[in-house]
Amino acid sequence: MPFRLLILAFITSLLMLSCSPELPPDVKEAYNDLPDPIEYNVHVKPILSEKCFACHGPDKAKQKAGLRLDQFEAATSELMESPGKYAIVKGDVAGSEVFHRIVSSDPKYTMPTPASHMSLSPKEKAIIIKWIEQGAVYKPHWAFVAPQLPNVPQPENEKWMVHNAIDSFIYKRLEQEKLEPASEASKELLLRRVSLDLTGLPPTIEEIDNFLKDNSPNAYENKWIDY
Repeated sequence: MPFRLLILAFITSLLMLSCSPELPPDVKEAYNDLPDPIEYNVHVKPILSEKCFACHGPDKAKQKAGLRLDQFEAATSELMESPGKYAIVKGDVAGSEVFHRIVSSDPKYTMPTPASHMSLSPKEKAIIIKWIEQGAVYKPHWAFVAPQLPNVPQPENEKWMVHNAIDSFIYKRLEQEKLEPASEASKELLLRRVSLDLTGLPPTIEEIDNFLKDNSPNAYENKWIDY
């Protein structure tokens, strides 16, 4: 029985993939580099807020076509000006009007409109598409979501020195963005940065000399232990 269920799940996945619409080459390339899963507050809402809410947000006076994309119920309801169509159909990219609008090259059909002087990058289009594919899950504002302790990611590049969990998160994000970390700053520059942050003043010559002479592994901590 488990084997039969496995085969059924495999066939279902193939059918879903075969029904998925073809993506423009640049969007497809961006899609393949996206993290998994797509988080509404982290990945999607910033795009909608900047590029979509001006015409399809909570301000009724500026709403176009009576469409709101800031609420799940409104975004997934039948479109007022296009009966039988829906802006977002969770899990169904091809059935979501948003998909067809954002990948269209027709200036009379594409969204955002040319008149808005807004445009979506291939990565932004890919994020919206993958989000719809994964169920178009909306979430409350992050301030109202109870924090959860995340799993510490493991960077793939072993040459990067991981000193603590924060490094792991930063390196993982750098990998996602295809960036390299900057080289470590000199001790003089590190001292200047932290001194300005904590005291608002640059370090004195004496403080610099003492810090440079301290070659212990905890030199940085020793310098600022009293702050």
